[in-house]
Amino acid sequence: MDKGYIENGFIVDLANVKKTSEIIYELSRVLDMPESKGKHICLKLGSVNLSQAELTSIKAHIELMESQLAFISTSSTQTLDSAAALDIKISEFTNEVEAPSFETKEVNDETTEALDNIFGEEVEQVVDNKEIKEVVHHDDVPLEQVVHKSDEEQANEAESLPTLYLRKTIRSGQSISSDGNIIVIGDVNPGSEIIAKGDITVWGILGGIAHAGSEGNNFARIRALKLNPVQIRIGEVFARRPDTVNLPYIQKSSEYVPEEAFTYKGSIVIKKIHDEN
Repeated sequence: MDKGYIENGFIVDLANVKKTSEIIYELSRVLDMPESKGKHICLKLGSVNLSQAELTSIKAHIELMESQLAFISTSSTQTLDSAAALDIKISEFTNEVEAPSFETKEVNDETTEALDNIFGEEVEQVVDNKEIKEVVHHDDVPLEQVVHKSDEEQANEAESLPTLYLRKTIRSGQSISSDGNIIVIGDVNPGSEIIAKGDITVWGILGGIAHAGSEGNNFARIRALKLNPVQIRIGEVFARRPDTVNLPYIQKSSEYVPEEAFTYKGSIVIKKIHDEN
């Protein structure tokens, strides 16, 4: 396995899940996506303690969903021991990617200006309900459809971070991380993962896992020409795509309305940018 990538892989991040039943439920939702069929599942677990029987059930469930368990990553000693006993591959799955492999460079002024023209330099402090594209649930509690006031100090923090610039589509099974902001000119496909200490901006369709503010900055932002993530995190706030069975991956289009995700009162909301309708 290359650093940060597994061939024909599909990343599933369940690090926040604490019960085996919840793991099975979340896996069922994600693996029901057509894009996950026949893939090698890279299962990211947190500190949950799993017995051999529980891991066996999870592995069998993945196979029942027409996929295969490639490896797990976990911080639990018990889960590590269970996986070793069952000969399940264990991996730390490094997210850091060698910069030259992805044509990395600093964003120039022209690119910054173009992104500002599309996504806007800042978000309005208050918006009407019609401007909200979708309420993303956190712990199954819908978010009030009002935007919080901007925090100038946190915004300046993001602006001071370096930016990783990738002119590349992020493929399924690929994981990218940065200690700054990330800009992707291309799509982020389902089954891939992108993690940034600062903001994430995708000049394309964001369909995989996105985690902005990875070191706890709940004021980070995630922007894309079209937001359709399987899972999304901003700081310590986690949300997943609504319970829509087999929600298809958004098709290419010549017309997009840029969207932005941010936190408000412990939940994540997605707002259309420059929506005049």
